[in-house]
Amino acid sequence: MEQSPLTQQARPESFQPKIVKLYETLFKDDEDADKSEGFWREFFLLRPDPANLLDILADLSADDLLQLQAQIRQLLRQAVSFVRAGVAPSDEIALDTLTALLSGVLNKKYTNPSSDVIVVLAGLDQADAVFTEFVNALDHIIRNGRHLDLRQKAIEVALSMTSGAYHTGLLSYFTHRDLFPSLMKYIQESDNTVRILRPFTLLGLLANYNKFEFQNPYRLRLDDFVNENIIRKIIKSIGQTSSLSRDRYIAVQDDLPEGWNLYSTLTFFGLGGLAPGAKPPAPAPNPEAAKAQFAAL
Repeated sequence: MEQSPLTQQARPESFQPKIVKLYETLFKDDEDADKSEGFWREFFLLRPDPANLLDILADLSADDLLQLQAQIRQLLRQAVSFVRAGVAPSDEIALDTLTALLSGVLNKKYTNPSSDVIVVLAGLDQADAVFTEFVNALDHIIRNGRHLDLRQKAIEVALSMTSGAYHTGLLSYFTHRDLFPSLMKYIQESDNTVRILRPFTLLGLLANYNKFEFQNPYRLRLDDFVNENIIRKIIKSIGQTSSLSRDRYIAVQDDLPEGWNLYSTLTFFGLGGLAPGAKPPAPAPNPEAAKAQFAAL
């Protein structure tokens, strides 16, 4: 029997998602930084892997990102372009990618935070055009996105930018484009209180940005806001979030003093073993274990 020309290759120990390979290709320090249209079309059709993208960015220093500025700028521009196009699922993938990208880029310690971040993300000469388009695209999705999940993703992108670049000049683009009506519309149309926390957190960050240096438009909006229905929804969301946070904290480390009972009284005198059916309280976790559990919340 004639031998088959096909050869069997060894099965790899683990399969790498195609999108991860594209991440690695994108962030290679090579001269050919400009990727083809086909590359980006495939990039924003594959299921994103934010954890892997964050891992890749975590291994890069601030100086490394400055060296890779061409790739990062192109990724940001392409992602915003796909968001503006509004074609599923590419716009959702682009929003998830933007959230991870901004989180990974903005948490670095730069020598000159404001200018270095602008250089990495857009370039000093293109900053106004890029960030204005970026904020406009988010505003449109938050206000008119085709479903709440998509609008929530846009809010998460805005949160990544706002929280990461809070002490830079980038937030001025959010004050030039008033997101308040879009955020209020989203809160009003939210189907549960859990969704309200993130837009309200974003609003709080924006309302406190340079509030003593100029008339913050978000702060002025809040001072004049009288929609009782939305206010009630926000209050309910804050209450439920606070209660949930407290329950999760207590589940890790209940630091309330234990009330007196038969077991604790006998234990005080060294007779805890005599208490009928009593079980000693669960030991408190050590500081390192508690820290890890709190981080996982």
